Amino acid sequence: MKEKRQTIQKGLIWEAVSEADNHPNAEQIYDMIVSKHPSISRATVYRNLNMLVEERRVKRVRVLGGPDHFDRTLGKHYHIQCTQCKQVSDVELLDDVVLSRDTIVTHGYELESYELVFNGICPDCQKKYVAKKQ
Repeated sequence: MKEKRQTIQKGLIWEAVSEADNHPNAEQIYDMIVSKHPSISRATVYRNLNMLVEERRVKRVRVLGGPDHFDRTLGKHYHIQCTQCKQVSDVELLDDVVLSRDTIVTHGYELESYELVFNGICPDCQKKYVAKKQ
């Protein structure tokens, strides 16, 4: 796919995603940028995130029950979402997940790709839960 024009705003958004040590959602990206560049709008952040996804410079991570998150790592890998705080992180698998077209019933769909998101409780939320019980 042909890369679209690089604007200052797109550069700021790419920088925010690439420097994040987590997988921020659009609102978190907006918050990171607006503190240094108060004239940027939410609409600009959302529009440019979509362009970065289309250009395959950023990966969209879709999760149930929450906003999409964005990842700078484009290679094949998996994610885990905290069911409490909704944070999304990479998850390492010791064995590859193997799914073949022969093991998936698509009900007439032609399978193009798949995403696998695990759910759990992150270490920070586990600590909060333990602290509440004490």
